[in-house]
Amino acid sequence: MERSRIMEMATILGAAAVLAYLAVVTAVNLYAIDYYGSLAERENYVTIKVVGRQFSWEFIYPNGTRAFNTLTLKAGQLYKLELTSIDVIHSFYIPQLGVKYDTVPGFTYVLWLKVDEPGVYDIYCAEYCGSGHYLMLGKVVVVP
Repeated sequence: MERSRIMEMATILGAAAVLAYLAVVTAVNLYAIDYYGSLAERENYVTIKVVGRQFSWEFIYPNGTRAFNTLTLKAGQLYKLELTSIDVIHSFYIPQLGVKYDTVPGFTYVLWLKVDEPGVYDIYCAEYCGSGHYLMLGKVVVVP
């Protein structure tokens, strides 16, 4: 074989190896995302309703307690967040946790969340929702 043919084959095999690696990494991570849903069948979880409204986040806990702009979670506990909006489209965004879900009026979206590290994490609205959009800030407080 001539040199150019060898280089061509090496390039094709190298690209195939990179694509195969990316496919495996993607599949593993997508399974991990969905795993919390199947994990909920075997593990106790807490359901919290998250309501986006101009210009705040409302959190409704199972006992009926309501909080605005501060979501308090226990480290290591699995949570089922039911996201919705009562007015316009919002986007529930926690950059430190890699979480971003849209909230649309009339629809409920489920977000499984388990945070192992105690701390304070920022919540933003990542969808322009009106003139007070800049006020739509919150915190996730994860306690030990």
